[in-house]
Amino acid sequence: MELSQLPLVFLLISIIHSGQTKEKKTKAKVTIKPDQHVFRGETVTLRCEINGEGVTISHWYKEGLTSVFSKLKEHTFSSVTESDAGKYSCYGSATQGSNWSEISDAVTLTVSDFLTPILTVEPRYLLFTGDSVTLRCEMLKSQNGWEFLWRKDSNSESTGAATRTINSVKVSDGGKYSCRARRGRYYTNYTSLQQTGAST
Repeated sequence: MELSQLPLVFLLISIIHSGQTKEKKTKAKVTIKPDQHVFRGETVTLRCEINGEGVTISHWYKEGLTSVFSKLKEHTFSSVTESDAGKYSCYGSATQGSNWSEISDAVTLTVSDFLTPILTVEPRYLLFTGDSVTLRCEMLKSQNGWEFLWRKDSNSESTGAATRTINSVKVSDGGKYSCRARRGRYYTNYTSLQQTGAST
């Protein structure tokens, strides 16, 4: 190879190398809190993230709409309805006007009607003094982020787990048991059952 051709060769190698090492755009990600499956009346926040952090500016799209849905960094539905359900995607930038990310994968927000948990008791047969009985307050459609409120008869509510066990049941444990669930500012309906106390 002639010496006069060497600068041109080095220039081509430099261009190729620069193209190969050019950083790939970061892909944005949509997160939904408190959950992707929520219930009518809950507060729901859509967040556009790049590498786990929020963006400075962003563009939101909802499937079925031809224009930008929102330009907020976080979009909040203060009282979500069924019409807010759908597939959402976003892209954003960490600095004003530069370094735009790739658009995120679409994330589906599902909104269901007002919810009532299911209250069950085990065992269901006649109880005797000293037996153990377990009450379960169950959320069938979504288990994320709920705390449970229990009440017996007209007594005050107490916060507890989804499962409540009486290890040594007494006659006085009989009565009407009710539970409901809470997530943020959202409360479900009550569900109740009449539990017979233990026989001696």
